[in-house]
Amino acid sequence: MSTLVLEPVARSRRQLVLRYRVDDLRFSSTYWYDTVDFDELAARHGEALLRSLELHLLAFEANKAASLAPDTIDVGPYADLWTDDLWRLWETIFHNVWAVWRYENDRPDYRLPRPPGPAGRGPDPVTVGPGEVDTLMMCGGGKDSLAAMTLLEGGGVPYDAFVYSHSTYGRGDHQHHLVDGVLTHCRHRRLHRGWVIDTAVDSPVTEVHPELGIARLLAAETVSSCWTALPVALQHGYTNLALGITASTDEHNLTWDRTGEDVNYLWGMSRRAEELLHDYVRTHLVSDLAMFHLLRPVHDVNVFALLNGNLGAVPATHSCARLKPWCCRCAKCLYVWMSYVAWLPEPVVADTFRHSAGAGSGIPDRYGGVNLFELAENRATLRRMLGLESYKPTDCVGTVGEARLAFLMCRRRGVSGVIADDIDLGPFESEARATLDRYATAGTPARVFPSELAAAIGPQLASSEGEARRIAGEVLGELI
Repeated sequence: MSTLVLEPVARSRRQLVLRYRVDDLRFSSTYWYDTVDFDELAARHGEALLRSLELHLLAFEANKAASLAPDTIDVGPYADLWTDDLWRLWETIFHNVWAVWRYENDRPDYRLPRPPGPAGRGPDPVTVGPGEVDTLMMCGGGKDSLAAMTLLEGGGVPYDAFVYSHSTYGRGDHQHHLVDGVLTHCRHRRLHRGWVIDTAVDSPVTEVHPELGIARLLAAETVSSCWTALPVALQHGYTNLALGITASTDEHNLTWDRTGEDVNYLWGMSRRAEELLHDYVRTHLVSDLAMFHLLRPVHDVNVFALLNGNLGAVPATHSCARLKPWCCRCAKCLYVWMSYVAWLPEPVVADTFRHSAGAGSGIPDRYGGVNLFELAENRATLRRMLGLESYKPTDCVGTVGEARLAFLMCRRRGVSGVIADDIDLGPFESEARATLDRYATAGTPARVFPSELAAAIGPQLASSEGEARRIAGEVLGELI
């Protein structure tokens, strides 16, 4: 029998230390903020609300330790706040996001055990607005963040930015420096910074304790990041908390034959997760805060089209989660590079990847000497991304259809390589028009999307379809 235990959160004026353990294996996440004053928040909203906020941040950090398959859960000093609704949200997110974990570890029937004892009751929700600016845009420095901020600016919507670093990705100062490179091209009003130092994801627990029989710890960073931003929203009165996430995240990686369920590594970014988190926060924590995905009405195809309206900022973007800005040897790097080559001008792609850990391509004047199709170690990743083998990589990549369209456009642009040359383009060519029709058309926002923002950015989203069709038509000609 093993037990996941939530320990008391340690709080100082600008810091939270979130501690949890599985039996005697101890982990923690430390949050630092430059513009949040927890003493002032406790005085303004009451200690009960601060305790409830701390519990939520702790619970959604500790769910990564549930990857060790605990038999029981002890919520420690928070039993009085552990409600039925919190349990349902926590367990639903774990069951769906960690479906990849269950698949990899062949645990089709594993469910988080419900904490014993009667349900508690949390405090009544508070209100935060109005502040000086309504919208807080979360910015990670990638293509989606840039596209989202470009939309806000094009729609005349004032916004502030929240940037956080995570120890999993290396030194915090390096991460903030990279994001600053993107923000210099944007017109945010105020910048808030956070730092997350996590001892769980980078821990060697699965190697040191092979007897646990667990392949790896899995984390739902996007879900946790929503909670990380809540103290900023509370402190400064934001009523809109926006993330740059597209409809492409709704596609699953595989259908598990043992359970019949669609396994989606990005379920925490899905429309259903977006609506669940929004509804829960408004009901239980902050009644006038909308949490939503600004790019939800469109797919990645539109994002790459939108970037053509802010090309000067694109070379500052970065997306790699292994070796920032680009390792060139992971699924995310391969997907973004391939899509940039497909949709963006050659000099922009060259400037973006020129200083990456890439390989010589034989066409250095076009793409900065970087060609990820020449890296043999990317072969299996590319084939999975294109739906030719196994299942779509468990990384932050777009749909198989969008990847196939981007690959075809790369090949039509004359980009070849040892992992690309033997792939038959016939099926990709025959489906190109249908793929563009499916993914380039702007859809409807989730119901949690603020109507005033939908009106402000809607025309740009609609026009992104025309831009995507124009670029695809120039590259693919008669196929489109």
